[in-house]
Amino acid sequence: MNTYSIIAPSLIGVLSDDHLYFEGLKRPSEMYAIRDGGEVPGSSVDVLEKYFNDVYNLFLRKLSSFASSDHATNEETMKIQALLQELIKVKGLIEGAAAHMKKATKDANLL
Repeated sequence: MNTYSIIAPSLIGVLSDDHLYFEGLKRPSEMYAIRDGGEVPGSSVDVLEKYFNDVYNLFLRKLSSFASSDHATNEETMKIQALLQELIKVKGLIEGAAAHMKKATKDANLL
């Protein structure tokens, strides 16, 4: 599957959040639940953190390959950009889910 697209930040980019595969890495379903504001069990954050680490390691491998090559293709450039965008998106979801869990725990302790 060689379909990579770079979408500038816009409403269309947010609405067309397709399923992505990065060299065998598949987005976990928990990512969609957290993004949509659903329940955030602790295991979901763990799954997202594992996915973040997998994407990060793939990003570093691609970046080192890109930096050491003499000639970069458009496809390699787009892959690296797509991986970086995915890292940013997942990191934001992890931080949002952690804040939501912290608030839920605090509210439960007040009861």
